Amino acid sequence: MQTRSGNHAQGIDVSHWQGAIDWRKVRAAGKSFVFIKATESSRYTDNQFFNNLKGAKSAGLLVGAYHFTRAAKPADVKAEVDHFLSVINQAGGLDTFELPFVLDIETKEAGTRANVTATVRAWVDEFKRRTGRTPLLYTYPSFIEGYLDSSLADVPLWYAYYSNVPPVNKSGWKSWEFLQYTSEGTVPGIGGNVDLNEYRGSEAELMAVYKKGNNGSKPPGHNPEVPAWKESGRQWLIDHAGISSDWKAEDPVDIGTLGAILAKFTSRTKNS
Repeated sequence: MQTRSGNHAQGIDVSHWQGAIDWRKVRAAGKSFVFIKATESSRYTDNQFFNNLKGAKSAGLLVGAYHFTRAAKPADVKAEVDHFLSVINQAGGLDTFELPFVLDIETKEAGTRANVTATVRAWVDEFKRRTGRTPLLYTYPSFIEGYLDSSLADVPLWYAYYSNVPPVNKSGWKSWEFLQYTSEGTVPGIGGNVDLNEYRGSEAELMAVYKKGNNGSKPPGHNPEVPAWKESGRQWLIDHAGISSDWKAEDPVDIGTLGAILAKFTSRTKNS
C-alpha cells in the first residue's frame, strides 16, 4: 500500500465521544474533511450526528457518514441498512454528503472468517443496491488478517493503521483511500483526543474528486444515485430480455442498444 505524505489532505472522524465541537476552529487548523458517526446496529443513532453534520458543513469541511455494524449474519444486514438510510434521509438525503458513506467493521459478532466476510459483502451489496453507491470499508490490519478475505478487495478501504512502517498489501487490498493514523490526536475546537486521518492525495485533489460542482468528477465507488424505478426496470430486462447484468441502470441507451434489447425480448417471447 502507499505511504503517508506531508502533502496529503488532513481530516478527522468524530462521534458523540468528542462532545460539542467548534468546527470553525477545526477548519482553521487545516482539517478539510470529516467522517461522522451516524448509526450503529439496527436502532442506535449517535446523539451528536445532526449537530456535527450541521457544524462541519457550515465550516466548509467535506463530510461523510459512517455506520458501525453489529450484524451477526447476512440476514441481519437489511435492518441495519434500513436504519442507516433512514437517518441519512433525515439529515437531508444522500446528496447532503460529499464523501463516501462508510461501513465500519471492528467487532466479530459474525464469528468465523467466512461468515464475517459474507456479512460484510451482503452489507456492501445491499447498500449499493439501494443507493447506487459503494461504501468505503473501515477496518484495521489484524481484523483483515483474522476475519476478511480477498473477495472484498474491490471495496475501497479506509484503513486504521497506527505505525510509522509503510503499510503492506493486505488480503487483496493494495491501496487505501483514507488512512486513520492515530486515535490520540489533538485539534483546536475539540476537547480531548480525536482520530486523525489523511486522504490519499492533496487537499486540492480531495476537493477535485469529492466536492460538489467539480465539473462531473466522480469519486471512486461513487455512482450517480439511481432512482428505484430505473433499477427495477434494469432487473426486469435482465430477468426477461436476457441483457447482461453488467449493464447499469444509469448507462445511456442509444438506438442500436435499444434495438438489441427489443430483439432479445421479441425472440424470447416468440420462443416461450
